[in-house]
Amino acid sequence: MQLASDFLKFANSGRPIMHETVWLGRGGQGAFTAARLQGLAAVRFAGKQALAFPSFGPERRGAPVFAFIRIAETPIYDRSTIKAADAAIIMDETLLTPALSGFIQSKTLLIVDSESDQTIDTPARLVRVPARRIAREILGSDHTNTILLGVLTGLTGVLPAEAVIAGIAAEFGTGSRASKNVAAFVHAHQLGQELAHG
Repeated sequence: MQLASDFLKFANSGRPIMHETVWLGRGGQGAFTAARLQGLAAVRFAGKQALAFPSFGPERRGAPVFAFIRIAETPIYDRSTIKAADAAIIMDETLLTPALSGFIQSKTLLIVDSESDQTIDTPARLVRVPARRIAREILGSDHTNTILLGVLTGLTGVLPAEAVIAGIAAEFGTGSRASKNVAAFVHAHQLGQELAHG
């Protein structure tokens, strides 16, 4: 798939770039937490600029939640929703239909929490990840955000893994919650790297 090298070649081209990611999940799944973790890692631990913001429908657990994150080397002035994502992470595969009608294009890396082999009609580069199964094994819960963040980071190299690990530690503090999320991220990051080069 060679996704990491594609992103890194673009990042090293000398042009100012902006990486735009859309997270789509349901209320309580941690879509906005994942976007905030990306932003925290970018700004505090990778020396980049970032802007993360959510878009909620009805504010209730289970309602669709979009989270948008832009990462760049230079200040970010665009505060609009993302119209053409570099990456889209779908945390609940039942949301695929509404997701595909918007910001997904042929250049988009589409990461879906799914073990299904059902065909998905999309122009995007599709990667399926058994994130919920991995979450149950490592975290003992169904929260997949740090796992999907690990896969995204491993596939694209958009942020150094060390920066994201530091961001997770800063967000979750010390203790088992932080250590489990770091372990989940590291496992998923390795999986993302394997998928990128496999």
